[in-house]
Amino acid sequence: MMAKGSNSSLRTYHSYEKKRLLLYVALAALFVVAGYLVGNMRLIHLEQQTLLLENQRASLHQRVDRLEYRINILQVELDVERAATQSLQDELRDTQDDNAKIRRELAFYQRVMAPELEADGITIDSMTVTSLPGENSYYFRLILLQMERIEQLAQGSITLTLRGFEQDERKEYNLLALAGIDEGATQFVMSYFSLTEGSFNLPAGFSPDTLHVRVRSRQGRQTERNYQWRQLFEAETAVEEANAGDEG
Repeated sequence: MMAKGSNSSLRTYHSYEKKRLLLYVALAALFVVAGYLVGNMRLIHLEQQTLLLENQRASLHQRVDRLEYRINILQVELDVERAATQSLQDELRDTQDDNAKIRRELAFYQRVMAPELEADGITIDSMTVTSLPGENSYYFRLILLQMERIEQLAQGSITLTLRGFEQDERKEYNLLALAGIDEGATQFVMSYFSLTEGSFNLPAGFSPDTLHVRVRSRQGRQTERNYQWRQLFEAETAVEEANAGDEG
């Protein structure tokens, strides 16, 4: 009886061990399959990532090629612009030299032929007066030129005097005062040219006949010009007629 019990227990033990072994084998197989699947999925992911990176690299290469091409074009354009700028600078320098030479020659002949027309290298280039909308309202512009190119700035003062009649009596007015320009503004400091301009109203009842311009240099020399009032407006009328002819 004891032998039979021992054999039954032994068979039960062997059966249990066999089942446990089969369980281990099944678990091992499951782990192997799971590892294979995970590894395969990881491999697929890495392949997709590699393909994506290859596409990005190809795209970046294309962008780099386009940018290099654009840079080359811009470099060529820049070289052309630099060459054109240098050419213009050379032409401008030559023109300035020619202009300075002409100004020196003009100043020399003016000092010889008409010394009264300049004061220490300063001359009156132009004086214009034009009418403005409104009764007795006008605009003036005076341009002075420095005939010689010197290191020091040309300095001096200007006086503009309107002369005419008021109630049959001789009368004169300071044009700069009529234009509201104070005495300090009559002083000029210039290099090459000076512009003085403004607008003014004629006093009621005053009829101008001449405009006297006087320029005095800082050294004391002066130049003067007398302009007929009618002649100033005859020039304005001629310009208006010419413009009307062009429009027609």
